[in-house]
Amino acid sequence: MEKLVGRADVAKAAGVSESTVSRALNDSPLISDKIKKKVRLAAEQLGYVPSRTATLFASNRSFAIGFVVPYYKKILPFTRSYFPALLDGLLLGALQYNYNVGIVFENYLGKYRSYRDLITSHSYDGLIFAITKDQFPEIDPLIEHDLPFVLVNNYQEGAASIYARPDEGMRKAFAHAHELGHHHIGYVTGDLQFKNGKDRLQAFEELASHYHLQTTIVEGNFSRNSGFNAFRQFGRKESLVMTASDRQAFGFLQACSEHSKKVPQDISLIGYDNFQPAGTSTPPLTTVDHPIMQMGSEAVQMLVNMIEHGKAAEQRWAETGFVVRKSTRPLGE
Repeated sequence: MEKLVGRADVAKAAGVSESTVSRALNDSPLISDKIKKKVRLAAEQLGYVPSRTATLFASNRSFAIGFVVPYYKKILPFTRSYFPALLDGLLLGALQYNYNVGIVFENYLGKYRSYRDLITSHSYDGLIFAITKDQFPEIDPLIEHDLPFVLVNNYQEGAASIYARPDEGMRKAFAHAHELGHHHIGYVTGDLQFKNGKDRLQAFEELASHYHLQTTIVEGNFSRNSGFNAFRQFGRKESLVMTASDRQAFGFLQACSEHSKKVPQDISLIGYDNFQPAGTSTPPLTTVDHPIMQMGSEAVQMLVNMIEHGKAAEQRWAETGFVVRKSTRPLGE
């Protein structure tokens, strides 16, 4: 039987210690580039493949990222388009940096007491939070102890974050509505416990004032049901309705269908997200484009920079766009 090549063999061939082999192959800053090159050449010539367990032990890292998602009793998060889109971005980013991604349910941490324990135990090298309420004190210990994590679609002083500002996409949505001649617009808000729900409402109110449009605002919570239920709170005066999420728009579409009201013939509709199935709904949905997959990939880059290079927490801002499809039409046409 052919003898397996071990770390000792590489150390002997390179003329270094076994611990130097581990450090060199893990790109330790304590080892010179000359020695790293010598060790890697010896390992390649001998066909040495380091064990993952030994690599993790030597680096004191798990090479794993915890993806923290909220837990809902009635509906699991990955039945909603937002979370799979964000996960796709995380996986593409993690692939680039050779990290794995694990799912962590918010406040269901198993044997661990806190998010801090998840990192200090080396179960995960850092965490990415999919969505958190505006007030989220659970991350305070992470900030206090300078542990690596990134907030997506939230931002807070002292925390690394990436957030999609609604202003540009909603400005384009309002310009579109104004060009089509709509002068009384309805709006279904998102959940106002979340920063993105508040910021989208603020953008709506400021833009409606800028264009001198009349509005009817109904409070919702991003869910399909809240879009469906909002239908009954609008009257005949609204010629166009905007929603804070595509899921709400699909609920509103369903309510229109059940009440023999056609979109866009009877009322125009603009959603927010541009996730699937916005482009394949009936009619295809005009919507604000929310670049969540790109944000997921950037969140990984930010986190890895903190883990591997000690980069300070930074706040990044993504811009929203706007996609015109067939759920809007000129008033009176």
